[in-house]
Amino acid sequence: MGRIPFSTTTALIAAAVMLVVAIGAGAAVGVIARPTPSPTPPPSLLPTASPEPDTGPLVFQQPLSAGCATDEAVYVVSNGGGIGRFDGQRWQLIDSTLRSLVAAVCASDTVIAVGPAGRILTIDDRAKTIRADDVGFNDFYGVSLLPDGALAVGSRGTVQRQTSAGWQPYAQGLEDDLFAVVGFSGSSAWTVGSGGASYRLEAAGWRPFPTGVTTPLRALTGPSATDVLAVGDGGTIIRFDGRWQTLVSGVDTTLLAAVRAGTTTYVAGEGGVALSIEGSQVKRIDLGTTCAIRGAFVHGNEVWFVGSEGTHAGVWRRVSERVDRWGTC
Repeated sequence: MGRIPFSTTTALIAAAVMLVVAIGAGAAVGVIARPTPSPTPPPSLLPTASPEPDTGPLVFQQPLSAGCATDEAVYVVSNGGGIGRFDGQRWQLIDSTLRSLVAAVCASDTVIAVGPAGRILTIDDRAKTIRADDVGFNDFYGVSLLPDGALAVGSRGTVQRQTSAGWQPYAQGLEDDLFAVVGFSGSSAWTVGSGGASYRLEAAGWRPFPTGVTTPLRALTGPSATDVLAVGDGGTIIRFDGRWQTLVSGVDTTLLAAVRAGTTTYVAGEGGVALSIEGSQVKRIDLGTTCAIRGAFVHGNEVWFVGSEGTHAGVWRRVSERVDRWGTC
């Protein structure tokens, strides 16, 4: 499909004004009227440009599910709503099209988001365009950048790799629903999913690794193929450093998000639960919410969380011990 520019209310208003002018002109076809000079109104009566409407509050009426940051802005996507953008000063709802998106990653000037029914959305942050592609029929649940593209994973063992030639299948014989992926190169990655399944991508292909757990694993993060951490249902946290080992989380809620920031891993999930992990030490973080935290990402020295519950949504930014919050969660 073609790229669609970000919609602007200003453009729509301008188009409407031009239409009215055109209709008025059409009523006088064939008549050339000489303009009658009129006095210049005082400055207080001169027309002023209408400010663009503030769409920021609308961002937090969406069922927010994930987010990421380009060089210029923070983006959030929703599972059944629109797309929001934060330029460091204000939030805007840049696209109100109802889209089902559950995971997102950002490069320096590009956003890739995925969702059900093979939907992949690409946002060009510089050209301010959005392109939607349908890749197969299976649902996508997770996406990760590669040095030369991206990996997306989903239902029934679906793995797709993005290259200059487009999206292509990148696995055979996998049958588990895959909920998360983290990639390092075209021959190095991890993916996890239903029933505690985990696979590591090696030169010979995807190699299964037993995790010792049977609960679904829903998020995955790590700096290298030998150092990753996965989380899932029932407060499950497992860490791979040559083999999978279970960490005691101290919670029994479903964990939906994970991100590595320096030497610390942050995980979060239902009920507003958020944890920081250093080595084998797990500590609770208070974000001041009971909404489900569905996504997490790093932007510079900031850790961001994205969540929603029912008709409420929120975004949290953690810098050191300070937490900034937007939204109604």
